[in-house]
Formats: sequence, structure tokens, C-alpha cells
Amino acid sequence: MSNPPSLSIQGLSVHYGEQGALLGASLDVAPGELMALVGPSGCGKSSLLSAVNRMSDLVPGARVSGQVLIDGQDVLGSGVDVQLLRRRVGMVFQQPNPFPLSIAENILFALREHGVRDKAELHGRMEQALQATGLWSEVRDRLHRPALGLSGGQQQRLCFARAPGAGAQRAAAGRALQRPRSHRQRHRRGADRQPEGPLYPVDGHPQPGPGAAPGRPCGGVLGT
Repeated sequence: MSNPPSLSIQGLSVHYGEQGALLGASLDVAPGELMALVGPSGCGKSSLLSAVNRMSDLVPGARVSGQVLIDGQDVLGSGVDVQLLRRRVGMVFQQPNPFPLSIAENILFALREHGVRDKAELHGRMEQALQATGLWSEVRDRLHRPALGLSGGQQQRLCFARAPGAGAQRAAAGRALQRPRSHRQRHRRGADRQPEGPLYPVDGHPQPGPGAAPGRPCGGVLGT
């Protein structure tokens, strides 16, 4: 790839006790790239993605080796501030988990937690986050209604919006990618996109789409 990768995984292995879940995985994700990872349950997709923001540290008996480079920094290093890393690399799971607040407050709360206080900036960044996930046109007339009243798909997008809305540079999502068309997809977004935008690792078990092997779950790593 011509540009330095936004995410580079090199020789990554994940063990749970004596069981190897992932052995020597390597891949690069360039800015502006969409990648889909496909494989059966238990092949290590979730283990790979959980290593990106060190969620695997929270699993008793888990051991991770290799390198995970985000913008050139190895986030598996001993000197990494894991809490700061998880602020930069968020996590969204298969089951949507919006806060029991209004639609607007789901994003405003996260922004305030990250130090944003100016009212105009708060509402501007909230609108920007909702637009980025395609929610703005659907919810702009009911921002003060409970987020739990949204459909499942809308709740999932709200959780996506919450991470970049709060300033997270990257986010990981659980099983949110729908209908892949091949075993491994790469797609370069338009050149008008900013090259240093969010990068989204996505782990999934969706319905197979045209060209996908029936019964084979899939996942993906999305970069902008």
C-alpha cells in the first residue's frame, strides 16, 4: 500500500490458557480502506479485534503476543495507557447498548465526559455524529425521546455515533456488518474523504449474502 497503514497487525497470537485462539495473524488496513474478514465461529475474529483496544486484557488467562500498530504505535507495549487507548478505540457490541437517556443525551453525555462544555460545540458535534451514521434525518425531530425506543438497527447506529461523537479516533463493533459479498472485501472510499478519520473493526455473524458461503459467519475491519 502506498500510504502508511492506519492499523497494522503483525504476528498476532492470542491464547486462552493453553488454547490458541489465533496464531500469527498479520494484516494492514490503510486509511480509506474497507476490509471484511470471514470465517467460522471460533476461528479467532473476535480475539483479533479485542486485541486492538486491549479488551483481551480483561479476560482471565488470556495472553497476547505480536504487534498491533495504530498509526505506528504498538498498543500492546507495556508503557501504553490502556484507559486512554480505549478512549481512542471504542467498542460496540452485537447487542446495542444505548444509555437509558434520550437520543441526544446519549451523545451529549459522552461529549461532556470528554471535556466538551460549549453548548454550540456540543450540539454541533452531536448533529455531525448522527449525520455520519445516517441517523440525523431519522431522529432530528425526536432527539429528546428515549433512545431505547429506537429500533435495534437505529440503536446500533446510535452506539456507533457515540464513539466518534465523543472524539474517539477508532471504534470496534460486535457483529454489525451486514451481507458481505465475498470471502474478503476491500473497498477504497472516495478521494474526497479525509485520510485520518475513524477506523472501525467489526466482528460479525450476519446472514450470508450473494456469493458468501452459507453458514459461514463474517466480520470486518472498516477504515476511513
